[in-house]
Amino acid sequence: MMGAAFLGLNPFQWLAGLVAVMTLLLLADAFAGHYRSGFTFRAQYAPFVTGGLLIASAVAAGIAPSSLWANKALRAAGWLAVASGVIGFGFHHYYGILRKPGGYKWLLHYLMYGAPQLAPLALTVTGALALIAASGLAGETSYTGISLRVALFLFVAVALAGAVLQSGILHYRGAFNNPAMYAPLIAPTLAVFLSILMAVVPNSAAALALMILLWLTFLTGFVGLGMHLRGFERQMGGLYVALFNWLEGPPAFAPALFAGFALVGLIAVYLL
Repeated sequence: MMGAAFLGLNPFQWLAGLVAVMTLLLLADAFAGHYRSGFTFRAQYAPFVTGGLLIASAVAAGIAPSSLWANKALRAAGWLAVASGVIGFGFHHYYGILRKPGGYKWLLHYLMYGAPQLAPLALTVTGALALIAASGLAGETSYTGISLRVALFLFVAVALAGAVLQSGILHYRGAFNNPAMYAPLIAPTLAVFLSILMAVVPNSAAALALMILLWLTFLTGFVGLGMHLRGFERQMGGLYVALFNWLEGPPAFAPALFAGFALVGLIAVYLL
């Protein structure tokens, strides 16, 4: 199930490339958060090991799609990333909420000002995408009994839902001081429901509506990336204290994940 090629690459090579790029961006934001906390726990280095392996294997599988060893490496790295993200989620929850004074009584406070609870699951998501890509590169038509196209639509729904929740919490912390901060809650949310619809009862009307929403989601992520980068540049000292403002400002590359998840959906619509 290779689908139509685009610029000489089949859909699953593009997906492998997206895995590498999105993992690199989320690791950059993870480094900012873990460096800011001083890498208090050795476990905070784990995502950079598993994420690095995922990037390397995704690049290798994308360059050599017919290579058996590259495919096996991508699958192994994908599972490691899935596990690493889930463990990181538990780590953030335990040390970011349960062990904090007040615990669940101060839940909203810790959701806004503590470790981002859903951030580690971004690595789980990219790991899951790597597993789907590996199946496609191996010529398989399904993953765990689900067709790869349906699996991608479900992936987009779950990934965008998580991204919307995390951005909603952080933008609420920022009091939605800019009307553009509502953007990640509109088109991406609608895209979640239409992705589920396309997975369950695909039809041409839903496909057209989903394409429009995914392009809007891509635009939201692209513009949001520029706004976040501009956000830490506009803080006190600007680029003269770039490292400090990068660490203390909004997560620089988080909006790009919206664009990446949207591209996954567009690949499923256009190329598969």
